Amino acid sequence: MNNLKDKTEKYLVTDGFNQLKDTLNDQSFLLMIIDIENFRLDYFNHLYPFWSNKSSNEYSSTEDCLFKKIIHPDEYLQFIAHLKECNDLLVGQEKVSYFHILNKEGYYDKHCFIDRIYKGLPNCQHQQIISIAQKVETEQDLLDKKKNHIENLESNSNRYQQILSTIDEAYCIIEMIFDFEGNAIDYLFTENNNAFEAQVVLPNAIGQTMKEMIPDHENKWFEIYGKVVKTGESIRFQENAEKLDNTWLDVYAFKLGGKNSQSVAVMFFNITERKKQELGLLKEKGDLEISAKKTKRKLRENNDLLQMVFDSTNLGIAVFSIIYDAQGNPEDFKFIRVNEVLNNMYKNVNHLGKTYSTSSNLGLELGVLAMFKRAVTDGKNQDEEFYVNKEGYNNWFRMTARIQDKLLISTIEDITDRKKESQQLEETIRFKQQLITTSPETVIIINLNSYTVRYINKDIYPEENLTKESIQGMPIGNILPYIHPRDREKIMNLHKKLLKSSEDDIYDLDLRMKFDDLEWEWFSVRGKIFHRRDEHWVDEYVLLIRNITNQKNIQKALISAEKLSIQGEIARTLAHELRNPLASIGLATEVIRKKLELMANNEFKNYLGILNRSTKTLNNLVTNLLNSSNYTPAKLKKADLGKIIDITVEKASDRIYLSGIKVVKNYEGLFPILADQEKLIIALLNIVVNASEATTPDKGLITLDIKEHKTDFMLSISDNGHGLEKDQIDHLFEAFYTNKATGVGVGLNSVKSILEEHDAKIKVESKPNLGTTFKIYFHNANLK
Repeated sequence: MNNLKDKTEKYLVTDGFNQLKDTLNDQSFLLMIIDIENFRLDYFNHLYPFWSNKSSNEYSSTEDCLFKKIIHPDEYLQFIAHLKECNDLLVGQEKVSYFHILNKEGYYDKHCFIDRIYKGLPNCQHQQIISIAQKVETEQDLLDKKKNHIENLESNSNRYQQILSTIDEAYCIIEMIFDFEGNAIDYLFTENNNAFEAQVVLPNAIGQTMKEMIPDHENKWFEIYGKVVKTGESIRFQENAEKLDNTWLDVYAFKLGGKNSQSVAVMFFNITERKKQELGLLKEKGDLEISAKKTKRKLRENNDLLQMVFDSTNLGIAVFSIIYDAQGNPEDFKFIRVNEVLNNMYKNVNHLGKTYSTSSNLGLELGVLAMFKRAVTDGKNQDEEFYVNKEGYNNWFRMTARIQDKLLISTIEDITDRKKESQQLEETIRFKQQLITTSPETVIIINLNSYTVRYINKDIYPEENLTKESIQGMPIGNILPYIHPRDREKIMNLHKKLLKSSEDDIYDLDLRMKFDDLEWEWFSVRGKIFHRRDEHWVDEYVLLIRNITNQKNIQKALISAEKLSIQGEIARTLAHELRNPLASIGLATEVIRKKLELMANNEFKNYLGILNRSTKTLNNLVTNLLNSSNYTPAKLKKADLGKIIDITVEKASDRIYLSGIKVVKNYEGLFPILADQEKLIIALLNIVVNASEATTPDKGLITLDIKEHKTDFMLSISDNGHGLEKDQIDHLFEAFYTNKATGVGVGLNSVKSILEEHDAKIKVESKPNLGTTFKIYFHNANLK
């Protein structure tokens, strides 16, 4: 390849399409559509001399790229960078650049490239640009061109151009764009005359493609002009361009240039107004013909339609002519047509030619004739139901009457079965309503679209305005304050289960509720899906709520009786087994004490005191067990939890002293709770004694903490003893369960019973060899 022919000669460059479009028709130009994501040539025209014998698909791959063949080697990388920059262009924005292109003599001519984003193919998956490249003219080129212009000013060609620019007929030259399969997909405007924009609304068309201006332009136009290019045959036609404001065009198109040219000259007139007039005349003529046919067809269709209805319906149908009196009022109706259903209803009596008043005495009594007259007088369709109860005939009928082309058409339908079903449905609904109204359970329907109570069947507590009217529409969040704090988590879990449940799932729970300052009462709640929109959303669920306070009290009494029976058995056993050994220990202790009093240095005095106090404690416990059959409920009074802990630790002080256990108290101030102090001390003493037994002598540590936890006080009793396995924790509060070699397993079961009476919740956390923590939650008595 030769180097640049003359890098120093002066060039007159164009500035965008506004200048370039004026010279597109004067010389050959390069038209390309480029895939700038893959640097692939999707299309180029055939006019440029270098590839006049080439086809576009020869340069469609990046391996044999056209750009490498025609762009000067020194500018090739710069050209690729230029293509990448075009990827950042905005729609409608142009980029101007200059590169040297190889000519047929083997030299490189400087060309101006005008590039912009191309959206002519909306389904294209890659970003494309349309690029027009034209040789930049030198001063010598312009001088030669001016000379030739003067010489040819009077030539036929020039006169032809002048004529085209002044005629009333619109004229344009388009450059066709084909895809690789040879289908015409777009065209570029390269020239037009003054009449062009007066005939169609396509301003500034030169340098733009049709699909850029009208993306959904009809494909028929591309196919017509593409065929002109391929066959070389001219064409004259009239066609409607819907996307050009529904314009009608009279078009003459012919090919320009040689065999490989893709240019088409198009001359056309806008004939929209003429077409409208022609279509109007045709429409008027057609309307007259249609009107004449329509009347005839309407009569035939009405007859056919009526016959079809007559033959297929299960209604009794009658067509009447109207008989008027002297004053022009409807007087009677004459049967002119009936179907078989009606004949069967009247036991095959032939009504044709007869009047309604002479054919149906029963119809006169029921008021059917009067209904027919109203249909004629008022001009409105009539639709009524009639009940016939005569001579064992017990049926309901529905009758209609309407005016049609001066005739009266009436239908009759036996609706007895439907009426019975409706009555049964009403009775079923009424029965269900009565059942809900008289049910001992409260029925509540919760709507999850509005999160409100949609329905409730009865008043809850009218004294506090908790009536049906006030509760219906209430946000469900307003119900939570009436539920016991311990049970609110239960109701939330029920709500979550119902959202995921099937139509057949039913869930039950027991919870406590109270209204105003009344006592807490127990309620059974049963929940079920009431209406599900789809598998992902529940619209409504129903809750059945029943007061079970008495049932709970009876159940509690039975459990207490069972416990008392067990305690009675234990009491009798302990009374028999412990009384004699304890008496012997007490006497022996007293004898030893008296003998040791004679000694000057009584170093055993402390131990004798412990022995004596422990004996009394055991005697008291036995006495309490013997009296357990006289069980009385806990009497809760306001007390200080810290003081109760202090008393508990004092009662366990001998055991703690003998075991060498360290006790740490982490609490100060007052912690008001509702408690039966004596019973609660027994429960807590049991836990503290168990903690002391679980630790190693002289290394044991018991920590006591009291902290506020939401609306509760949390008491923690921790030790550093041997700890528990998970299965031991699960059975810890069961009666007669123990992991001690000499225990009977009633201590912690008794603890749980006492804490339940205090409405205190207990949790156990433990790990083997790391110790155990009991967490007990008591209500803050200062809070409501």
